[in-house]
Amino acid sequence: MNPVFQVTEQGISAPSYEEILTYFQGEARKIFGEDINLDADTQDGQLIAIFAAAINDVNSQAIATYNSFSPLTAKGIALDNAVAVNGVKRQQATASQVDLKIVGQAGTTIINGVATDNFENRWLLPAQVVIPVEGEITVTAEAEELGAIEATPGTITKIGTPTLGWQSVTNPSSATVGVAVETDNQLRERQTKSTALPSVALWDGILASLLNLEGVTRVSGINNDTDQTDSNGIPAHTIAMIVEGGQVDEIGETIFLKKCEGTGTFGDVETTYIDDYGFPNQIRFSRPTIVPIYVTLTIDPAADYISSVAGEIKQRIVDYINSLAIGTSVNISRVLASAISSCPGVDTRFDVESIVMGTSAGSQTAASIPIKWNEAAMCELENVTVTVTVNS
Repeated sequence: MNPVFQVTEQGISAPSYEEILTYFQGEARKIFGEDINLDADTQDGQLIAIFAAAINDVNSQAIATYNSFSPLTAKGIALDNAVAVNGVKRQQATASQVDLKIVGQAGTTIINGVATDNFENRWLLPAQVVIPVEGEITVTAEAEELGAIEATPGTITKIGTPTLGWQSVTNPSSATVGVAVETDNQLRERQTKSTALPSVALWDGILASLLNLEGVTRVSGINNDTDQTDSNGIPAHTIAMIVEGGQVDEIGETIFLKKCEGTGTFGDVETTYIDDYGFPNQIRFSRPTIVPIYVTLTIDPAADYISSVAGEIKQRIVDYINSLAIGTSVNISRVLASAISSCPGVDTRFDVESIVMGTSAGSQTAASIPIKWNEAAMCELENVTVTVTVNS
């Protein structure tokens, strides 16, 4: 076991203090013998414990440093630095504000005045307030303490800094409540939303955001911005998204957040998204209808043909077909091109005699396969057959 932290493709990891201590105890016994006493009340045991604690502290700092570079795991100032790359700043605490009605003798000047409420919260007036000839003036005061300081009407009635000529103070309306400094979790959530794949067009933004969801492999859709139901049965002013893979609730949330206000959604999958105001919103989309593709390729091998070539051809055909966008037809010429270009130099080891395709093993022809707007082509390795002719 390595007592020091390790960074791999899976991230950073480190053993626990107990594991580190056990490691050093084992190394000590290799050096000094199995009969060495390493109990916690011995000098040797305490020295090894100090070494183990030091390594554990280094590991902890290394993990904290590693995590500080990601908004998902960074904390405090490190999180501020991480989100600043995207132009996002932590929202600082604000003070509550309230309109105060000041009554007194005309011409009275109040310098750095303070009013207090029934809970002894201090409300700071502007640096200088001069009561006009009418004998009263309304000014905006701020709570001395940052954060959510509330004040209902008529609760700020005490003069905190007595001034000759200042007779009374009150708040006719409630205070506008301030907010505390944005927490790490709130900042992470806002950073995620504010950097959600900006794009030139709104439609591109919807597609890109859906593709960014975990598990989503292919996305397509139709935006019917006309006043009539279109030929695909999509109602007016409605979008029909086709999404392969991903979680239903995450897809629904993304569509709701990215689509235009008032735009309907169409599909056979329905999910409910609760917005920030607590209202349920029904979001619909569809999964693509999978169209299985079968391909049979017959080749005439050259003298330097090797058996592994067939496997390379099959894999390249599968990769090409499965990379096609939803609603994209399978063009037989392009499938053939993907087979020929399976590996540099491979195409010189055989000649293509024929290629046929179909949606079942028994319906293959030398023609392209049309795919509808809500369908997706899918090919498995076992669906591809490479037949090598044998020359007599």
